[in-house]
Order: sequence, then structure tokens, then C-alpha cells
Amino acid sequence: MTAGDGRERVLAAVRDTIAETGQGPSVREIQRVTGLALGTIAHHLKALEESGALVRTGLHWRTCRLG
Repeated sequence: MTAGDGRERVLAAVRDTIAETGQGPSVREIQRVTGLALGTIAHHLKALEESGALVRTGLHWRTCRLG
């Protein structure tokens, strides 16, 4: 698996959760869906935020929306 594969899995988990619930998932929810380690998820979320794919309106990832 490449970094891009993991990043796509994280983005898909966020996208699906927002579509289902109207809010972003917690990091632990992303972990349950993807099976990735928490540190790996944090790394991917930061990269997705820096690239503009995700935008947070608050401190926690539940406040994220697609960029």
C-alpha cells in the first residue's frame, strides 16, 4: 500500500461519513473503517487539510468538510 492509497481510504471514509451523518468522523471512526493506525490517519488528515481536500471549521475532525 502506498501513502496515496491510505490517503484515499481516509478521504473516502470522511466523504462517506459526511454523506451519511452530515458531519465529519472522529479519528477513531476512521480507524474502524480503514483499519489504519491512529498516527497514520493523523498524518493523512493533516496532508489532506494542507492540500485543501479537507477544511476544518473547528478544532476537531468532526467539524471537517470537503474542500
